[in-house]
Amino acid sequence: MRIGALLLLILMSASSARAEELAAGLSRDDIKISSSFTGTDLVLFGAIESEGAAIGTVADRDVVVVVRGPNAPVTVRRKERLGPIWINRDQRQFVGVPSFYFVASTKPLQDIGDRATLDRYHLGLAHLDFNPPPGTVMPPADYRAAILRQKARGELYSEQPNGVQFISGSLFRTTIALPSNLPSGTYDVNVYLFRKREIVTAFSTPLRIGKTGVERWLFKFAADEPWIYGLLAVMLAGLAGWISSLIFRQRQ
Repeated sequence: MRIGALLLLILMSASSARAEELAAGLSRDDIKISSSFTGTDLVLFGAIESEGAAIGTVADRDVVVVVRGPNAPVTVRRKERLGPIWINRDQRQFVGVPSFYFVASTKPLQDIGDRATLDRYHLGLAHLDFNPPPGTVMPPADYRAAILRQKARGELYSEQPNGVQFISGSLFRTTIALPSNLPSGTYDVNVYLFRKREIVTAFSTPLRIGKTGVERWLFKFAADEPWIYGLLAVMLAGLAGWISSLIFRQRQ
């Protein structure tokens, strides 16, 4: 639905009397993750192209950049204290949760578009669209807030008001921080051009992130053969414990 809305927006903007187009590119569009990966920064450069009439001043328009990773289900558990220990009392599941979410804009989002527009295109952490599975009751707001806190703590979610800078009248840029715990998959990079609190055009490009070397082999093996992978992990842990006990006995 989100991709369909973006395509509809592009078609509508292409037929406007004062046509404007966005062009953007990443400093890298294919990230390989190895055991030595500690995170990296990407730079997105963009330009606003106008047919005929002058584009206008920087104050006339705003740019929002969104990077969204693959969706995944997330389970939130509420812990309660029972005597001296903490136990899981309740849990709720959400589907369609972005594994990564980054948004940068020329100014705070509430100053760029109205709430309906931000909700429709899921611009900003407060406007993400993940929900419980179909047929279940919407959990209290604090469960959703817990996901946002956890993802932000892991540097997987971030919101950067004033994170997009205009270099000149039509050129802009932003820096996208990618953490070391980045999930693999194909990411959506969307750029929106606002004028007078309305989206006039948009641009989309993919970002591919994958594991390489031994990490890629282990990841694929764990996904394809989870039972064998789990059994081998238990056997290796037991073997390591047995070898450690032998070494400890020899030193006594």
